[in-house]
Amino acid sequence: MILSDYLYRKASQQKVPLMGTFELSPVCNFACKMCYVRKTMQQISREGKSLIPWETWLDLAKQCREAGTLYLLLTGGEPFLYPGFRELYSQLHQMGFLIYINSNGTMIDAETVRWLKAQAPCRVNITLYGASRETYRRICGHADGYDRAMEAIRMLKEAGIPVVINASMIPENADDLEAIIQTGRSLKINTRVATYMFPPMRRDRESEDSRFTPKESAAMYIRKHRCILQPEAYCQLLQRSTKPNDSQLTDGWGTHEEFMFCRAGRSSFWVNWEGNMTACGLLDFPLVVHPFEEPFRGCWEMLTDRVRTTPVLKGCAGCDKRHICNPCVAMIYGETGTVDQKSPYMCELAECVINNMKQELEEIQHE
Repeated sequence: MILSDYLYRKASQQKVPLMGTFELSPVCNFACKMCYVRKTMQQISREGKSLIPWETWLDLAKQCREAGTLYLLLTGGEPFLYPGFRELYSQLHQMGFLIYINSNGTMIDAETVRWLKAQAPCRVNITLYGASRETYRRICGHADGYDRAMEAIRMLKEAGIPVVINASMIPENADDLEAIIQTGRSLKINTRVATYMFPPMRRDRESEDSRFTPKESAAMYIRKHRCILQPEAYCQLLQRSTKPNDSQLTDGWGTHEEFMFCRAGRSSFWVNWEGNMTACGLLDFPLVVHPFEEPFRGCWEMLTDRVRTTPVLKGCAGCDKRHICNPCVAMIYGETGTVDQKSPYMCELAECVINNMKQELEEIQHE
């Protein structure tokens, strides 16, 4: 067990908010079709809202530290567009937080890298939307975003700043899957690829919203693992997934009430740009608290207690495909609007994954 896993486990047992996410702003220089939060300053102004000053975020961070928070993720929107980002980051770094940053990379130039190196974050997570200028043009509306993101990744790596590539697959970049993975491989950078895309959950749905059908998502899931894993490991994955052992099917699912089982609300929290604090940034379940209006510690105690006592996933109880879909409360909520119903999308996705894996395994065994 690595140290961070041990810390998270102990934090969950002792109800310590070890990890926090500060979503500083919804403003981004991209308008990606699948993004859950993307606004302009003009939109914010028209809505009669404003960004929370960095000094106010810093005051909240001080309360978080007193409550036991060690890790902080700074995200957006694009966090480097947030006014006062550098002032806030520097103060948080001096306070001893271990800081992570989510970014699209396009605002990170040579001067920014030098600034970061002097007070290095634990990691910068760069989202890569494709492997070409054309893909960036289709998804983000900015062809030059690809060149700028790739240059940021290279500069961060050369400066010794830990960097990870994140990629979310949608129909518009499906052809780039192997190239994205190869990019990370060639740069010796960990690349995390998501083949499931949440439906829009914190903005209205639009005609241009883009994600795979369950059948398409299942095919991408198979492609990803075929590309990432060595042949022997890939074959083992197929065998485990299509022929689960008894412990996978008889671990008590459906025999008792379930509660949120991830870190959200147990050892981590999310505060969005409007000042609302939730267990997870993708849903307001089981409640929303307001740490800029009430003491943070009290907000955390209410949130974590509710997470641990509010049942979820009733619709998934007893399902023999849970070892495939590993139902996430945020996924179920995004697909159905509740935390209890079975999701037709997720059920079809799991079925397609299993069928595809069986076919793959048969083909391998007959080679």
